[in-house]
Amino acid sequence: MGKMRKQRFVYKGSVSDDSLLIGSHGDAVLSVEGTFNLSGIIYCPKYTVTITIKGNGKIALRGKCNKVIIKRMNGKCTLDLSEVTCRELRCECIGGQSTVFTGKTRLISQANLTDDAELHVTTRRLITNSFISGSSRIVRRASDIVID
Repeated sequence: MGKMRKQRFVYKGSVSDDSLLIGSHGDAVLSVEGTFNLSGIIYCPKYTVTITIKGNGKIALRGKCNKVIIKRMNGKCTLDLSEVTCRELRCECIGGQSTVFTGKTRLISQANLTDDAELHVTTRRLITNSFISGSSRIVRRASDIVID
C-alpha cells in the first residue's frame, strides 16, 4: 500500500459553501483566503486537519478528527469547532480579530494568540504551552452554551 496523499481544500476570493466534506482519506489541508462563509463536516478519526485562514468571515465545522492544527489565522474571522471532537488542538498563530470556539478536545497543546484574538474553550480543558500578547485572551465557557 502506497503513501497516502494529503487532501487539499483551497478557497480564495468571495466564497460561500455549506457542503464542505473532509473525509477519512488521509491528512487534510484547508486554506481559506478572502471573504468567506463556510460550513461542513470533518470525519478523520485517525488523521490530522491543518487549517490556514486569512480574511473576513466564518467557518463552522462539525464531526470527529484526531488532531486539528491551526497554522495561521488572521483577519476578522471566526472558526467554530464547537461541534468537533478531537484528541488534540494546536493553535500555532492566531492574530488580528480572530476568534476560535473549541469543542470536545482532550488537549490544547499550543495556543499562540496575538493582537485581539480570542480562544474560547470549554471548562476543564488542559492547555499546555500558551503565549498571549496584546489584548488577546483565552475565555473559558460552560459547555452547554449554544453559539449562533
